[in-house]
Amino acid sequence: MSKRLLVFLSLLISISILAAACSPAATEVPAVEDPASEDPAAVEPVEEHPADEWGDIVYAPGTKVKIGMSSALTAGYAVYGQDMLNAVEMAAEQFGDLLGWEIVVEGGDDGCEGAPGVTVAEKFAADPTVLGVVGPMCSGTVVAAEKIYGEHNMVMITPSSTAVVVTAQGYQTVFRTVANDDLQAAVTVDFLSQDLGLKTLAIAHDQSVYGEGIAQAVKDKFEAAGGTVLAFEGITRGDVDFSAVIDILTAETPEAIYWGGMDAEGALLINQLRTAQYEGVFMGPDGIKSVPTYIEASGGSAEGSYATFGAVGGASGYEEFEVAFTELYGAPVAYGPGSYDSARILLQAAAAVAYVDADGNLVIGRKALADKIRETPFAGVTGNLEFTETGDLSKVSITVFQAVNGEFVEVKTVDFGN
Repeated sequence: MSKRLLVFLSLLISISILAAACSPAATEVPAVEDPASEDPAAVEPVEEHPADEWGDIVYAPGTKVKIGMSSALTAGYAVYGQDMLNAVEMAAEQFGDLLGWEIVVEGGDDGCEGAPGVTVAEKFAADPTVLGVVGPMCSGTVVAAEKIYGEHNMVMITPSSTAVVVTAQGYQTVFRTVANDDLQAAVTVDFLSQDLGLKTLAIAHDQSVYGEGIAQAVKDKFEAAGGTVLAFEGITRGDVDFSAVIDILTAETPEAIYWGGMDAEGALLINQLRTAQYEGVFMGPDGIKSVPTYIEASGGSAEGSYATFGAVGGASGYEEFEVAFTELYGAPVAYGPGSYDSARILLQAAAAVAYVDADGNLVIGRKALADKIRETPFAGVTGNLEFTETGDLSKVSITVFQAVNGEFVEVKTVDFGN
């Protein structure tokens, strides 16, 4: 270690002790073993370093390291997207800087749709200061956009896209911090057929990659378990009158109706089903697990309905995260915690592989970054996250929740993996 660096560190420690003694107490989320930020002048430059196989991200002195965040930031699903953006900004703020380079966050409104998701991806991919992307939120957006991220060797970590196809296209830059829909469907069918003892089911979906995908998986598994699917109907996102579909769904009085889609339509569907005097079980995937935009938006009709949601065991610091987040933005909605972890994973890996070259530039290898994410376990507020070669989680759990007195209450949790 150079004499100059020793002097700098001694001064930094003295300042830190003085600041700690004079500062008031504040709510903090425990550090997740992030490398300490450093003044670029105090970082020993690397004279020679092999070029990264996928290319290097190079930041000149004075430039900023940017994290892209792709989600729905307007219209019906904006409550989720804003939740994600808030969490990424909080993660960046708490992380500090990257070897002295300032970290900033830029949101991209993909509308939870394919075409705008591609536009956002093209914008981020063309920006040489973007380190990586948190999101997209919706599976259909990921499937449309991940080719662009893959072709530009840009890491993207989605905290919410659950369709099986998301990680089935072979891109080494794609990761997700949630379980896939095949597992959600398995837990759903087991709960309906075994726990509740139901034999008949009708299914509605929103015709999206996410909604229709999980609806089809539930249909296949329910029939394989010996049940009968009496109807399988699609609706259009944005519609508000489902009376024609409800007539078909309820024609043979199924014991349960499963909804494959998001909360906006889910809240309307359950409300109109109850208005039509349907009294059977109603269940959906993680897309409806929102108190304000599903339970509250249903006008009380969601009471007693069920939703599945993926998680990971061994969460560390979630309570502290929730308090800090709530103080800044209000209570997390759904994908905020996963977005927070996704941003921290990206920054932690970048700090581990970054170096300053002989010209004073911050350099981060694109393949080195992806490889570091894949090989490094991460203790996050959503759990202990470890990735497989495909970018999926190696250990996950699916929880069945029930809407009770305006809140989601845990009913059953099933663990998968080691």
